[in-house]
Amino acid sequence: MKQELIKRILLWSIFVFAVAGISLDVYNHSDGGDILKGLSNFKFFTLQSNALILIYAFVSIFMKRYSSVNSFNNILGPVTSYIVLTGVVYLIILEPIYELYGMERLSSTILHYITPPLMFIFWLFFEQRRYSYEEFFRWLIYPLVFMAWGLFRALVFDDYLYPFFDTQQYGLFVAVYLLLVAIGFSCMILLLIFINNNYLTNKRVAKKVKKVG
Repeated sequence: MKQELIKRILLWSIFVFAVAGISLDVYNHSDGGDILKGLSNFKFFTLQSNALILIYAFVSIFMKRYSSVNSFNNILGPVTSYIVLTGVVYLIILEPIYELYGMERLSSTILHYITPPLMFIFWLFFEQRRYSYEEFFRWLIYPLVFMAWGLFRALVFDDYLYPFFDTQQYGLFVAVYLLLVAIGFSCMILLLIFINNNYLTNKRVAKKVKKVG
């Protein structure tokens, strides 16, 4: 009962903070009430990853029939890796070069420093599935597609989603930066799989086996 209460509190916290962070970000970029301009910010990985955990929390809270389906349970690991990397990349690469104030600072704090830790904590305590290292490539598809799409926007529309997409300033070095980002994604995914296999699920299984014996 206590564990279920903690689970619900975490899910509600993820849901509420994700809604608040996304809503504030859209509002902050809706100049003159242009909601479509604000919604265009979903082209960024930050809003996409926060939207993914928002959907996960929403389904888990309000659509329990679907949350018990295996295909739904399989997404907890990937979405957790995406949102955690959102916070890590922002902290290391983007925070030093962005100066945000007021509501923009608040929305950024929620999206980068509150929702990622909450999702990671939820994953630590409530992921019940054991991962296979073969899943690594499936988890990596979305980040690679995003990077390809970001590079396409940079080359065709001169729209640089992040500084490391700036082909005009960095030229061919963009390939190096994107490779480093891809390595970062890979390391985060492998880290979560490693933790899951060695410190989470195995311990739970071991305890169950010991109890039965």
